[in-house]
Amino acid sequence: MAQPYIDTTGLTYCGKEAREIFAKDVYDIDLRSYGISMMDNVKSKRKIYLGNMDEAFQAYSCSFTPDGKVKLSEDFIEPVAIKVNKEACFDEFWDNWLVESTSISLDGNIPPEFFDWYFTKLRDEMKKEYQEIFWQGNVDHTGATKGYLAVTNGVQALLNANENVTKIDGANFTVDNILAQVEAAIQKSMEVAAEQDTVTDGYKVFMNHSDIQLLKMALGKLCCGNSMSDRFSNYAKEGERVFIYGVEIVPTMQGRNTIIVGPAKNLVLGFDTFSSSTEYKIIDMRNTTGDNMFRVIALSNIAVGVAWPELFVYSRPE
Repeated sequence: MAQPYIDTTGLTYCGKEAREIFAKDVYDIDLRSYGISMMDNVKSKRKIYLGNMDEAFQAYSCSFTPDGKVKLSEDFIEPVAIKVNKEACFDEFWDNWLVESTSISLDGNIPPEFFDWYFTKLRDEMKKEYQEIFWQGNVDHTGATKGYLAVTNGVQALLNANENVTKIDGANFTVDNILAQVEAAIQKSMEVAAEQDTVTDGYKVFMNHSDIQLLKMALGKLCCGNSMSDRFSNYAKEGERVFIYGVEIVPTMQGRNTIIVGPAKNLVLGFDTFSSSTEYKIIDMRNTTGDNMFRVIALSNIAVGVAWPELFVYSRPE
């Protein structure tokens, strides 16, 4: 049984404190660094508005004659409340907490209380699952695991359901076929952009983290000794970043064997950091039911949208 000197005060964050924690976690996740648009204060269903710079010059005249065009997406974004309801035994985490606390103490620092330590771990897991919901969320999800994906439709479900999205029937990735599939998706995306008279600045190729590692293996096979295949001039690598035809390949939490190509800013994550319902609680059950357990309660929100889906190419297994 867990040692009695674990702090039993409990941990509760609500109101402004909870909103600050939620805002920090949302702005810290990878999505923002990808160039994906983030929309705060989404309290109900609303149309997506994204500014788009058009032509600046026109022929000179004495009078002010405004010339411009406005294009509004016909797509909407709608938030859903999501929650964490967990119950765990202290013994399950006792050894890990004790080892980490001892290590911190030996370095001359003060180890965190158990609940603070656990809450830090929980927030890391929540950020991971939050991104999975953004990409893979599907209200029709019935899998035996990852039930949280059923809370709302994510990017993949929205793209798959939209008839204006260009879809490519792909295959499960292997080292031998992944490069051809990525090239085909990018080439198709350039064709779509030309048809829509849209520049491709800000376009990204989104793929699962593991699939990108497979892609790097495929690219590595193009070079032999000190010689380089002629095809390799189409590819570039900057540290861990990979570019194909000048388009960056971005690692995400989307499903395996899928490719999404399009303007990153047109993928929209909506949320509401001002929501009064956002809160986090960890409750020690030893002082209530006598069980050597603790319960975790967390409430937050998420909304997912795609602006001008006709600009996207989506490749997935047949």
